[in-house]
Amino acid sequence: MDSINQVNHQTVRVTGKGETKQKAFASALSQIQKQVVQNEDYVTLQITPVKVTPVRLEESAYKERFLFLFFPRIRRHFNVTIDVEVAVNTIDLATVPFTEVASTAGEFESFSLLKGGK
Repeated sequence: MDSINQVNHQTVRVTGKGETKQKAFASALSQIQKQVVQNEDYVTLQITPVKVTPVRLEESAYKERFLFLFFPRIRRHFNVTIDVEVAVNTIDLATVPFTEVASTAGEFESFSLLKGGK
């Protein structure tokens, strides 16, 4: 039989945010599968990132104090927007040939009501 899968390349824009750079990128990269699957009408076998291009990388910081006076600390928050070019290995079910098997309408399958029981 011939191979029924095909590899398509597409670019997906995802965003993520977190308290560290690693959490922000992990949040963004975890959204790739959701974006690819919702836009496809195919069965997805594999999603491989090929190239990552940053669109917007932001860091915001503010000073936080306990009871407005004690223990000052600086809190950081990161926002990431990236374009990810992915190679998607898919199967197009419209092109897969299925053979139809005809069954006779007069035959009934026998089954036991106590199957697996006592």
